[in-house]
Amino acid sequence: MRDILSTRKLQRVMELDYGSELHALRGENMTAANVLRAYAEIVGAVHAEEPGVRIARMEPTYLEGRQGAIGFDLHNLFYPYGHLGDYSVVEHFSMTLPAAVLMRGSAAA
Repeated sequence: MRDILSTRKLQRVMELDYGSELHALRGENMTAANVLRAYAEIVGAVHAEEPGVRIARMEPTYLEGRQGAIGFDLHNLFYPYGHLGDYSVVEHFSMTLPAAVLMRGSAAA
């Protein structure tokens, strides 16, 4: 998921739709509208590229140690056989993604 969200669209040859446009939000004020744009971009990019992962809940969170640093707590559903169209087995997992890492625009971040 980190790779999808940290890669800009049009960056990969032969996979031009792979990635997200989160870099466009870098440096913007964290208004309700921009947080909603980030939500939509994260969900759209992950659901388009990972058939076995569904984001069930997402919450913005402030990261410790940095003034004004924001991240996202993702609560996900993982379907091990989702790539085959089988959604009968499900596992839950959570992760925190710092927005600074996701918005660098490079998969190497």
